[in-house]
Amino acid sequence: MPSLVQQLSAHRQLTALRTVVQCKAKATALREGPAAGDGPGTAWVAFLCPAHSEGLPKWPATQTHAAQDSMTCGTVLDFRPAEQVLQSHADLWLTALTGVDPAAYGAVWSDVLDQADRVLRERLEQDADAGEDGPEHSMLTMMWLARRAAAEGNLMQTASALGYCETIAEGMQWRDTDLAPQ
Repeated sequence: MPSLVQQLSAHRQLTALRTVVQCKAKATALREGPAAGDGPGTAWVAFLCPAHSEGLPKWPATQTHAAQDSMTCGTVLDFRPAEQVLQSHADLWLTALTGVDPAAYGAVWSDVLDQADRVLRERLEQDADAGEDGPEHSMLTMMWLARRAAAEGNLMQTASALGYCETIAEGMQWRDTDLAPQ
């Protein structure tokens, strides 16, 4: 018998594994995203603990189920096409962190990520307190992978690398500043 996730995803291929909440608790709820626009099944599913099950306003649910799998809170299985996942990254954290809007670059992801990388590097150069082993350096490493994949036209790999960046961004202090998503 297929698992609930398999049923909800309509057996679609997983595009991206994301971590949108840094929480070590085991998920007790599975939040079902809207229907995928390009076929059957849900666009994404999020695994959440009781403390976060009503949070994440930027991830509106169509339904919530009891979690039957052993994922940690904040794990999102994203089944949308890569371009939609990339736009989701921009909407949820990349634009807020860097000020780079994909629409300004015609959603040419290699150009968007080149500009985002430039902004992050400039900030790192200006931040005297940033150590060489800080999260900013890890993000730049993963941004380099995302940029390279986008330049090669591999948007699935780009989405994967940005998933790591998203996890790093979740823990960075920019969320406590005026740069945080609204």
